[in-house]
Amino acid sequence: MNLPDAKSNKQARYMAGSVVLVIAGLLLAQFLIVKAARWFQQSRERRITKASDSVTPDRLIARCGAPAEDQTADIYPIVKRTINYKAGGQKMYVFTFTRTADEPQNWVLLSMRDSVGNVSYDTPEARVAALSCLDSSK
Repeated sequence: MNLPDAKSNKQARYMAGSVVLVIAGLLLAQFLIVKAARWFQQSRERRITKASDSVTPDRLIARCGAPAEDQTADIYPIVKRTINYKAGGQKMYVFTFTRTADEPQNWVLLSMRDSVGNVSYDTPEARVAALSCLDSSK
């Protein structure tokens, strides 16, 4: 084997190694991008779920302002509170909360629905999409 053949073999190995490193780098970058996108999506979902699950009458009023209507019915041993927010036109969002008469701070959100179409917002994403002031990041 002469010197020019050894030099060309060395260059070929160097180029092949470089190509392998570039491909490995691209695969790693793609993996990290996919992981980061999934992490951001899960983070958003957790934030929305937390914001929706922690809704109480006081937090709702603090986040979304004064309601159009706020009614409380005391039917011992349960207290029911209905809060309505105007959404535009005749449409209103109706929030229904309950608690026991013995525990004044333990409100539970029973439902959020639309007063016109009787649409129910059962998922955290649907609640935040309908009334964006529920989102904790805003």
